Amino acid sequence: MKFKEFMAALDKELKHVYLLSGEETFYIDKAREKILAKLCVSRADLVTLDCSDKIPPADIANAIDSAPLFSPLNVVLVKNAPFFSSEGKFERLENILSNMLETSYVIFIAKSVNKQRKLYKIVSKVGEFLEAEPLRPWQIDDWLNDKLKAIGKNMNFEARKYFAERISVLSEISLWYLDNELSKVALYSGREISVSDLEKNMLEMPEVSNFAVTDAVDARKVKDAVQILRTQLRDRNKAPALTAVLASHVRKLIRAKFFIKAGVKGKPLAEKLEMHPFVAQKFEKTAATYSAKLLEEIFMELADADFKIKSGRADAEILERIVIKLARR
Repeated sequence: MKFKEFMAALDKELKHVYLLSGEETFYIDKAREKILAKLCVSRADLVTLDCSDKIPPADIANAIDSAPLFSPLNVVLVKNAPFFSSEGKFERLENILSNMLETSYVIFIAKSVNKQRKLYKIVSKVGEFLEAEPLRPWQIDDWLNDKLKAIGKNMNFEARKYFAERISVLSEISLWYLDNELSKVALYSGREISVSDLEKNMLEMPEVSNFAVTDAVDARKVKDAVQILRTQLRDRNKAPALTAVLASHVRKLIRAKFFIKAGVKGKPLAEKLEMHPFVAQKFEKTAATYSAKLLEEIFMELADADFKIKSGRADAEILERIVIKLARR
């Protein structure tokens, strides 16, 4: 199950076995806390086992199959469970999960899951499985709406657009970061969150600062683009990362022009580019200001620059010439 479906299922019926797996720890943590809240179990009564400590499967099986001592339920949390992806014989654990005691509940947290394993098939039959996949920038709206509802705020159109643009530069989103930052914004804003509220109260998003140069280039602000680039390159170690940022941006513009030429616009373009619609709309407008020939030339120059910088055959100033060429298009 995906996160929203999983959380909704918890409101209908509690299972005795849960498996939480995936890269997005925000979803895993929220799911775990809701399960524990539904079971009304305190931290003191929760039995926590971490398989990173090389706990034998037999000990985990014993913990799950035990009768509760000082509370009505026996609730076991098993972290870093390897049983759902690694080879091995787990017959006793399989038998226990297939025939759970009425007073026993178990939550497994696993880094990865092989759906061909017998243990997974048992969990899918008797319990619930959460696939905590990372949220991509173009999928943020549902999460944002839920967060705004939780903090009792609205966000106006311009603020939503600004928010989407700021996170669009990330290949993956840290939901814990966004959750904490929006909670902070809520403390210093009125009922409706504005662009000003976000600018004043949110920390610079991870990796975003590198993208200020592409914003200036797209706006044809040559002096600003060069100044931002020079500021970033005070740390010469940032040159490869900045090269990658520029190359990624140019590649997105090339793809945008390709799809636009094929007649793809609006929401279908956002889907093709895997971008939030606000951001795709911006790329649609920006791509029209570049020629396909220039973008292709720059992309090859960036590949050459990347090789020369990494091999010590050129200084970071090579990027300055590229940025000027783009901004002066």
